[in-house]
Amino acid sequence: MYKYLLFDLDNTLLDFDLAEDKALNMLLKEQNVDNIEEFKEKYTSINKQLWHQLDNKEISREFLINNRFRKLFSCFDIEVDGKHLAKRYEYFLSMQGYYLEGAVQLLDKLKDNYEIYAATNGFYNIQTNRLENSSLQKYFKEVFISEVFDVQKPDKRFFEIASSKIPNFEKEKALMIGDNIFADIQGAKNFGIDSVWCNFKNIENNTGILATYEVKNYDELLELLTNSNN
Repeated sequence: MYKYLLFDLDNTLLDFDLAEDKALNMLLKEQNVDNIEEFKEKYTSINKQLWHQLDNKEISREFLINNRFRKLFSCFDIEVDGKHLAKRYEYFLSMQGYYLEGAVQLLDKLKDNYEIYAATNGFYNIQTNRLENSSLQKYFKEVFISEVFDVQKPDKRFFEIASSKIPNFEKEKALMIGDNIFADIQGAKNFGIDSVWCNFKNIENNTGILATYEVKNYDELLELLTNSNN
């Protein structure tokens, strides 16, 4: 029987893809970029690689923040202040409180039977402001953010710190729920708790990392939680 639900935020509850797209549009328009779609495609590739390097502890968060836009614009032979653009992007992204359809209804159905926590990789100002601009914040007893812990999923230390902040925490009663195989599911494995892979995009898992459960939508998640606690 589960008691503690640790929810990832981006693309599990919050619609990060939409938020990122909106924020990038605003930033690139401010920089008078004409070929916005080409810039966004290149940004996606650069950003993904930098986050992969961060996950592997090859670079720091500061390096990622200050260099992704410098790297992006340099691909088009444009020199920019990467740190300044990072601040502008952070501002635009923090305004985006979009959440996935059905997220509010799901949390509303769960709130009386579980202790609900957010467990997210990301930056404090961005994540807290996005939650404030959404309708989700009230459902969380606490929000755990990697920047605050100075360690991120899948490192088990993230979960050790988070669990230390949950009164009377018991591993066997905890469930990590997220869309990211590496951060969320491997992180749960590293810490020794059960997990749910939210495979909302119906992608094939070739990683060899297996979650305790897999769901394709919120209805399946709700059914899983209902059955597991009966």
